[in-house]
Formats: sequence, C-alpha cells, structure tokens
Amino acid sequence: MMPLNEGDPVVIWLDPKRVYLTKLEKGKRIETDKGIIFHDKIIGLEYGSSLDLQTGIKAYLLKPTIHDLYYKGLKRPSQVLYPKDIGYILTTISLSQVKRVLEAGTGSGFLTISLALSLGSDAKIYTYDIREDMQKIAKFNANVLGVQDKIVFKLKDVREGVEEKELDGAFLDMPDPWNVIPKILDSLNPSATIVVFVPTVNQIEKTYFAMRNSGVIDIHVEELMLREYQVKENAVRPKNVGIMHTGFIIRGRKPI
Repeated sequence: MMPLNEGDPVVIWLDPKRVYLTKLEKGKRIETDKGIIFHDKIIGLEYGSSLDLQTGIKAYLLKPTIHDLYYKGLKRPSQVLYPKDIGYILTTISLSQVKRVLEAGTGSGFLTISLALSLGSDAKIYTYDIREDMQKIAKFNANVLGVQDKIVFKLKDVREGVEEKELDGAFLDMPDPWNVIPKILDSLNPSATIVVFVPTVNQIEKTYFAMRNSGVIDIHVEELMLREYQVKENAVRPKNVGIMHTGFIIRGRKPI
C-alpha cells in the first residue's frame, strides 16, 4: 500500500456512530467527543492502519467506497439516493465498457460520484441541473472524493435537450422524467440503458408509457427494500428500523 498523501480521501472509523469521510489537508483537524483527529498525523500512514487518539480510542483509516458517501464529511442538503438503489442501478450498465453517460438532475451528486467511482478512468459523466447551488455542493462532494475530473457539470434544463451524442446510458432523477425521455433518445447509443428514479406511484405510469411510446424496450418497474440484522449472542433478529420505501426504479433499453 502507498502512504496517504495530502489530497487523498479517507474514511476515519471510530465506531458505528462515529465515521467521518474527509480529504486530507495539512493543518486540518476533526473534533470529536472521543478526541481530536489531526490530518498531519494521518498523512504518511496507510489505508487499513489506525491512529491512537488522546482518549485511548483507535481511529481506523479506510479507503472510501460508494457506501461511505453517507457518512459525515459530504454535504447533502437534498434527499439523496440510498446505497441499495445506487448499487442496483449500477448493475444496469456494463461498467467496464461505458464511456459516456448522462445524468439529470445532479442534486447533491451522490449518484454522480458513484458513477465516477465505478466507471473506467476515461469515462465521462455529463450531469444536468437547473440549480447552481446544488451543483456547487455536488462539485464540493466530488472534490472530496477526487473524481471531479470525470464529471462535466451542465447548468441547463435537460427538458430542452442535451448537447452530447453517443451516450451509453441515461439516469434521470427528476420530477417529470416523461418530458425528457423522448428528447434524449437520439443522443443514446443502441442498447443504451435508461434508468429513472421516482419517489411516488403517480409518476410510474407516465414514465412507463413515455418509455414505451418512445420505442424503449425491456422495461421494468422495481422497488428495493433493505433490512439489517442485529447480532447478539443467542438473539439474532432483524433491527426494528430498516430502509424500506425510498423510490421506484424504472429501467429500459434503447433498440436500434
């Protein structure tokens, strides 16, 4: 393993309730109720190693994954997609073969960043949003993870069409995707995946028929639920609280 340098992203894990995602910066520190974490003491260590805090607690240094986006360190003023949905969405495209994808809207950038972390080094994500304040937040979050060079931020209404061509996929997380689907099809390569995320049942029908009437095939409407288990000796059972409904995924493919 290479030593951690200034500018590297790192997850600092103290316990399940104290997990921090940050970008290493000389002179910076994180104050917790278990002690102060100085970035200068982390620089030069390796992922997987630990740091002893003043209180005797160990802080473990981990390499960030997509799941770690949800810990303290990134800005998320808007509702974001959950790992269970993002993980499934990523299975709808051939990650190693995809070069250019479209996203709308950007929001806090969690799906944007997940795509950037998962796609090849030469891939580009073109993400559209009409809110400059949200794109500023997404840019901040992308910079923390060091994936900003793979993302092209477009401050434009995707309902007016897109400038890019030969896209390998499209991901829509917006209130009225049915108004966008017919306008982006010509920009997609044959066999490209279209994935839409909507929170309510009312939005499903309009989206489904917008896809079907535009010639999209292999259309599916799905919902994912996640339930974690509590593990105690002789008392293993589901936790009382789970991540149940977050939204519906509608996906299809563009034929020639």
